[in-house]
Formats: sequence, structure tokens, C-alpha cells
Amino acid sequence: MHGPAWLVLGATLLGYAVGSFLARRLAVAAYRIVEDETHPLPGKLWTVPVVVAAAWGLLAWAIGGRASGLELPAYLLLGLVGVALARIDADVHRLPQGLTHPTAVLVPGLLAVSTVATGRWAALGWALVIGLLVGVVFLLLAVLPGGGFGLGDALLGTILGVALGYLHPWLPAAAVLVAVVLAGMWTVVQLVRRRVTLRGHIAFGPFLLLGALLALLAWSAS
Repeated sequence: MHGPAWLVLGATLLGYAVGSFLARRLAVAAYRIVEDETHPLPGKLWTVPVVVAAAWGLLAWAIGGRASGLELPAYLLLGLVGVALARIDADVHRLPQGLTHPTAVLVPGLLAVSTVATGRWAALGWALVIGLLVGVVFLLLAVLPGGGFGLGDALLGTILGVALGYLHPWLPAAAVLVAVVLAGMWTVVQLVRRRVTLRGHIAFGPFLLLGALLALLAWSAS
């Protein structure tokens, strides 16, 4: 059941306001470490509130009607943090623990609160198991030579595995598949434009987050 129009509009407007605050926080680039100080400060931060507003509106439409809206806060939080993580990862190719660690606690916690009211304990249990499995796979890819993933990707994969697995057991796999396809297409374009090399690394976090959103929307629309 999709969220009502008033909820979608309210979430979109509130998302723009919260996104504007996030943009001001990102503008100072406090997430950077010493190795990043030579890089220019990130530009085009006007897109941050627009993307947060769009993400919140879409999430409100997709799942705002479920469980009387009790599940929505967990996904709105993930949407906000996801925009921040995507912007940071694109800038410095790193997912800061100051964002991933609290989110790894808060998202399952908020889902647990909604589960108390809805009684979807089986869904919560499966979500935790699926999130753990996704995290283990990404962790193996992170520690294997040439895996191309970092520990931050593994934790982000775990968080998304829990959030998507709570809605449907196969959604995390669909999200990863979409993310891999999008990352591959982007890499091919960048290779043609000679912006990257075959030995270069790309920020996978933005693709993983976008893949999760697209998979969720496709599932909701089906």
C-alpha cells in the first residue's frame, strides 16, 4: 500500500529542509582526513537538498502506507544518511564510521520498534540474517586481494541488507545486482572518456545506495 499524497508532499518538503541543513554540514568537509586536505572542497551542494527531498518523497510513496507509517522513519533516516554517504564517498572514496556505525544501530532499532507494534518478528529475524549474510560477502570481497571493496562498503551492505530484507528477502540481492550493473556502466563511460584506468578504483557506495532505492521502488510498484 502506497503512502497518501499528503504524506508524500510532507516528506518531500521536510526532506528539502533537512537536506539544506545537511548541505551546510557537508560544505565544510569535516569528514576529511589529513590525506584529503589537498583536494578542493566539494561543489554543487545545491543538489543535496534536492536529492534528499526526492528520496524522502519516493520512500513515503513506496512504504508510507505500510504498518500505518510505523516503518517509514527507519527508511527516511537511511535515505538521509545515504545521501550524505554517497556524497562523501564520491568525494574521498571513504564511508566514515561516524555515519555508518550509528546507522547500523539506529535502522535495525527503528525497525524493531515498528515490529513491536506490527508483530512482524519473522520479517525482522530474516532481515537480520540477510543483513549478516550480505555483510559477510562484502567483507570477504574487502579482504581478498583485488576485491575492490572496503570495510565501509561491507558495513553499508549490511545496513541495506537489513533494511531491504525486512521488506522482502530477495530485495538485497536485487539491489546489489542493480548496483553492479550501474557501476559497470559508469566505469565503461569513464574509461571511454579516459577519466579512470583499468587499475583505478571507483566509489561503490553511491551505486549501492542507488541500487537499493531502485530495487525498493520497483518492488513497491509491482
